[in-house]
Amino acid sequence: MLFSKTTRIILYVVAGISLLVILFFYVSPRTLDYDDLEMRVEEILNPADLDMEMPVQAAATAEDTTETGLDTASVEETVAAEEPEEEEGAFTTQAVLDTSGVDLRKHLSTWEYMVWFRTDIALIWAYILLLLTAIAAIVFPLITVFSNPKGLIRLVAVLAGAAVIVVVAYLLSSDAPINIIGYTGTANRDPGTLRMVDTTLFVTYTLFGMAILSILYSIIARAFK
Repeated sequence: MLFSKTTRIILYVVAGISLLVILFFYVSPRTLDYDDLEMRVEEILNPADLDMEMPVQAAATAEDTTETGLDTASVEETVAAEEPEEEEGAFTTQAVLDTSGVDLRKHLSTWEYMVWFRTDIALIWAYILLLLTAIAAIVFPLITVFSNPKGLIRLVAVLAGAAVIVVVAYLLSSDAPINIIGYTGTANRDPGTLRMVDTTLFVTYTLFGMAILSILYSIIARAFK
């Protein structure tokens, strides 16, 4: 009886936290001016000094041309030839900015920081749910097996069910690039990572739904007793 109450309490806590995470993910951006937050983060990650560097270099080139008396047409041809190289280097510059190690916590309030990285928070909670599920599917049945050897059949059934859920989630997953709010890097283009994230999310949705149904079943079953 005590084990049943403990399990019910755990389900209530997990379902409650999951609901809070979902509400935070969708509601938190409306608690502030998100467009302004995006602009501020963009300015932090992409300082204006880098944007000013190219005009300064162009002005210096024009000045050198005037002093040396070089042919304007020759200079224009040289600049046109260098433009493709600059475009190819733009991605590299962006990659450097993305990995420059800028700590947004020094520039944003705690709430703004949490809102900006709310996708990461949701994914971390998904990993926690996955870990809790693994513990519930393996450890608890093992405890039951020691007191009742016939419980081994139930353990095998649980493991088989978990394997089916993971396999189905993997088959439903996609390797299409995703637009992660608050993330400006390029790691979200790796097919393996995308499939892993999709699989984890599908498993999380399934387990969350099962937890809600389990709670509802428990409440309805007690009402009819």
